[in-house]
Amino acid sequence: MRSKALSSEKMEELFAKFAATVEAKMETLLERLAHLEANIYNPQQAQPEATSFPVSGSHIAPHWMKLDVPRFDGSDAIGWIFKITHFFEYHTTTDHERLTITSFYMEGQALAWFQWMHRNGQLSSWLAFLHALHSRFASTTYEDPTRLLCKLQ
Repeated sequence: MRSKALSSEKMEELFAKFAATVEAKMETLLERLAHLEANIYNPQQAQPEATSFPVSGSHIAPHWMKLDVPRFDGSDAIGWIFKITHFFEYHTTTDHERLTITSFYMEGQALAWFQWMHRNGQLSSWLAFLHALHSRFASTTYEDPTRLLCKLQ
């Protein structure tokens, strides 16, 4: 009977050690998860050098550099398309989100054009938007006869 009692005490001791180990590992995992969530939802406050654990290469790491979204007022369409495309690629932004975010950074005649295009269902995709923007605002090597006619005095 005594051997069973020792065995039972030994098992309780082992279980207590196991439970303490599991609890410590869970605490560490929860801290890591909280750190990752904070970095994903608020990347400008993230500090990569403070990370004390390795991040798997299979995860998309949040970018630590804060970049301003370029504004567009209708001038230099080619330059703006280049900048905004690289901005969204850097942040791995989906096409649907690109259209929504872009609307906040349009100004002047570009904003009026964007609103009209949106109201009339002309913005079906990111590529269609870029093509329409290029057609509307980029300089062309061809002469516009209507514009030339309007300039006649």
